[in-house]
Amino acid sequence: MLNHQFLTEFSQNFIEQVQRIINIDGYLVYSIDHIDRAYGYHAFNIPKNSLDEYLNHKVENDPVSFTRFYNNKNNNVELLSHHQCDESYADFMARWKIQDTAEIFFRKRNGDPILGLSIVRENEKVPFTVQDQRVLESFYQLSKKYFYHHTDTIDKADMSASYSLTKKEIAVLEQLMNGINNSEISLNLNCSLATVKTHVQHIYQKINVKNRQELICKFLR
Repeated sequence: MLNHQFLTEFSQNFIEQVQRIINIDGYLVYSIDHIDRAYGYHAFNIPKNSLDEYLNHKVENDPVSFTRFYNNKNNNVELLSHHQCDESYADFMARWKIQDTAEIFFRKRNGDPILGLSIVRENEKVPFTVQDQRVLESFYQLSKKYFYHHTDTIDKADMSASYSLTKKEIAVLEQLMNGINNSEISLNLNCSLATVKTHVQHIYQKINVKNRQELICKFLR
């Protein structure tokens, strides 16, 4: 589950950067558990009644709902105006004066979306353009490394059981995954640099990888 403070700060910073280039009227942030469940909706300049109607009655009609793109790992930014709305959803948009939405799916390394951001443009504005979509995709790519850093997770119990890692090796492994070098690890864990290097070699041997890059690619989800 995403840390609420990180979610708030990340989404606000992303929006601040986007607003310097693209005109928007409101946005919606939400976390994604799996293909049929999202939670933690936070709306900004979006009427509560419209959000309630959307979540209770219209989300299944939304052509750019996260459920439709959950497994499309290469789709990070979708524009509603590029998809066909059914009569019910078109009526919903007209009543709430929504011109277009840009849906952004922030994904884990394995491609599963865990954070959604819906950017709204109202009726008096023009729909989002292909250029807008490219800008949003560029911001997405620029923020991806930072997002990964805060969402990468390790299942300690599974690691210990599967590879017979000791508690100390698990502690070193977590530091490795966060990009911390051996010298800093020795300070953080209050042990000698030689001891850290020994732990690192044991970890690589037990998990059957040659270096940190292979380690990260194998285990981060």
